[in-house]
Amino acid sequence: MTGPVPSPVVSGSKADAPGPRRSAVGAVRILAVFHLADTTGPAKTLRPRLEALRGSSGSSLEVIAPGEGSLRGLYEDLGEVRTLAYEPLTVPNGVVAALKAVRLLRREVVAFRREIRRARPDLVIVVTAVLPAALIAARLEGLPTVVYVGEIFAKGHVEGRMRALGGRLTARLCEALADRLVCCSETVAAQFPRHGKAVTIYPGISEVYAHGDRDGFRSRHGLEDASPLIAVVGNVCAARGQDTAVRALPAIRERLPNAQLMIAGLPHPRPVDQAFAADLSDVVCELGLEQSVLFTGFVERVGDVYAAADVIMNPARFNEPFGRVALEALVAGRPVVASSVGAIPEVLRDGRDALLVPRDDPQAFADSVVRVAEDPEMSSRLVAEGGRRARRDFAESRGVATFERVVAEVLGEHRAVAGHEVS
Repeated sequence: MTGPVPSPVVSGSKADAPGPRRSAVGAVRILAVFHLADTTGPAKTLRPRLEALRGSSGSSLEVIAPGEGSLRGLYEDLGEVRTLAYEPLTVPNGVVAALKAVRLLRREVVAFRREIRRARPDLVIVVTAVLPAALIAARLEGLPTVVYVGEIFAKGHVEGRMRALGGRLTARLCEALADRLVCCSETVAAQFPRHGKAVTIYPGISEVYAHGDRDGFRSRHGLEDASPLIAVVGNVCAARGQDTAVRALPAIRERLPNAQLMIAGLPHPRPVDQAFAADLSDVVCELGLEQSVLFTGFVERVGDVYAAADVIMNPARFNEPFGRVALEALVAGRPVVASSVGAIPEVLRDGRDALLVPRDDPQAFADSVVRVAEDPEMSSRLVAEGGRRARRDFAESRGVATFERVVAEVLGEHRAVAGHEVS
């Protein structure tokens, strides 16, 4: 890529206030490649941005996923959703695994190049930093490429030299091959210090979460007497730390005997996540909490979960790249207690928007939940301040407008290069 590279842009800045909805992109064919077949935070974040590009400029969209899942339902009204066999990058364990990963990468690059030639896109958006095959294929085909980065490579709860090296190599590869790296937080963007390609655009938080059905949800799940009802929202896995919430519940119930915990989400089909879910159920039984912990499974209308709850807990032990659940909960009018990990302290101000506590500390979570439940004045203050900030700094319209400008810049740079080569 040649030409000037703009400074990183944060969607919450005054310079990014949305103007009239006039597209600077023009009609283009967009190919979006996702690393998971199910709906994730990045998939939810990009939906309104891709919808806006398609609607305002007459662009077309095609989506590629690694299998069948809920992603199809999220995107099929915007364009064709196709499946292709591929896997996100994982850290190989040993030389044999590394050689196998290299062979797999080569096959996947060939497969992606075949799909790109079939689709003939004007722009490729790779919705993860850990799918190098799609990025390499797009680069080999000479196409403008934007990578949406929703990962922090240093997970925080699982480390090692190979993992650290893998993170550095992934960052360097993305910086070398992508035209822009759209990052969901400044914490994520800090992983890409070279070349000035990292752009921070915060995910947008929709007002839809403010309109949940509290009474209906509680009635359907037998939660009428829960006081307070504490909710944890997200995929059930060790990184999300639902076990910390379960272990905090006995201390909460010592002071608030009617407290109940609701865990909304399902484990991924990976064996490690299925094993964690089984262990989590065992912990509930060991602590005698079978009547006090509800596993709802997947909930399509997450706003109903927020409405039904009195406190939202995010006990994540991995370095959260953004943490949208907390902001959705604040828009829904619910106080938040969260781990102080990753980008959480960037997004939430401790004592002003939410209460932040150390990861893996059930007692600290219990104390903070009780504080929020027993102090309505503090709870109302956190919700009011946090809700105002969520609506101001994380407005959907800001992210949409900034993303469209980034896409227009990337396409413009490639057109300028192509025109120079022709002349």
